Amino acid sequence: MSCRIALTHHRQFLAPCARRQASTTPAALRLAKLKEVYAPFRAFRADSEEYNALAKSGTVWENYFRPQETAPYDELQRQHKDTLAEIDEWREVMKLQIPDLGKTLVAEYAHQSVSIEDNPIDAGESRIIFDLVDKEILGPANLAGFSAHDLHSLSLPQYHSPTDPSAVRELMNHIIASQWIATHATALPGTPGLTEPEVQKLAALSVQGTKSEEVYKLGWGGRIALGEYRRAPIGVASNPLRIFPYPLEIAACMRRFFEWRDARHYDTRVHPLIHACHMTAYFVHIHPFPDGNGRVSRMLMHDYMLRQGYLPAVMQNLVRSDYLAMISACQDGTPEAFVASVLQTQLEMLQTFHARQQMQ
Repeated sequence: MSCRIALTHHRQFLAPCARRQASTTPAALRLAKLKEVYAPFRAFRADSEEYNALAKSGTVWENYFRPQETAPYDELQRQHKDTLAEIDEWREVMKLQIPDLGKTLVAEYAHQSVSIEDNPIDAGESRIIFDLVDKEILGPANLAGFSAHDLHSLSLPQYHSPTDPSAVRELMNHIIASQWIATHATALPGTPGLTEPEVQKLAALSVQGTKSEEVYKLGWGGRIALGEYRRAPIGVASNPLRIFPYPLEIAACMRRFFEWRDARHYDTRVHPLIHACHMTAYFVHIHPFPDGNGRVSRMLMHDYMLRQGYLPAVMQNLVRSDYLAMISACQDGTPEAFVASVLQTQLEMLQTFHARQQMQ
């Protein structure tokens, strides 16, 4: 795809508009925002070598939104230092049990994740589906020997339900991904996390056999394989001012995301739980895939927390709109609510499992 085609919309919002009437419609507000974000393109002739290089660098979007900015998270780490210390005390007490507990939480974590995406399956039916997948696939298969790519070859069991078959498949896909993560991550303690190819394979798995496959097939950017980065611009109907990178920017943005993730991981001043929160919000702000970005962001978080010896954050009584609002706030530079929720959840989970253990 040429830069000229991919950046048609850039020229549209960068063109002079002195004669236009001021407008407060969502479309006009978005156009004004895009012009502001991508103003650096005005310095170059469209389709010039410099223009195309700037487009492919991804730095224009990054420099404006600064998803890698650590200051808000560093400040929250300071504010929550006592809670983090208490969490780490409980983690030390529970460290031998956490790998197995991580596996027992697969059903709940997978259900929570798809519910955030408005999947209608309730907790009771989700447990039935998990038990079926566990019996037919997870039990017989040795996922420790599977790569993320191998997961695509698993034959899923038949499940008859009045629920939308696509919703059932979405949940089954997430159960398999979560079980693989719970097995794979705990075998790699202290490591930075999933590789970029693994993330792409899990992204493909998350939508395989669901209605979301159509997004990969029918987008105006052209049909792409599952797990490939999107080729079309996207937006959020509920927030027209939420700007995601344009397609040509994504590869560079994702490369730097993984470089940033690894560098922060190896910075011993950064607490793993703070890093997990930041990583999740950063990834979903890039929104690299045509669909499934939210689920994949939570897979990244799930994997990282287990590698660092923590439990996946299964938030009690989580309301979908509340979660989405927390992530949106992170993208606006105010991650307080999300970080506080993750930390409180982690502390309560460790305390609860320890209390149960003591009663046995």
